Amino acid sequence: MWWRSSRLDRIEANMEKMEQNMQRMQQNINELAEISTATNRRIDRFVEEMREERQKDRERTEQLQRAVEYLLSKDN
Repeated sequence: MWWRSSRLDRIEANMEKMEQNMQRMQQNINELAEISTATNRRIDRFVEEMREERQKDRERTEQLQRAVEYLLSKDN
């Protein structure tokens, strides 16, 4: 019978280790989810800033085109 309790002790110890590992994995998953969320927010901000810059560039280009057209029309 001593082998049964010894085997049972090993099984219980392994189960405890497995539970600890699962808790660590869950913690890692949660941390990665937080990192992912923060990264997505940073990407969203970057994309929005780039969109705004493109819009400003487009508006500036249109202004310059109108100015060039005006100057060319004055030369004629």
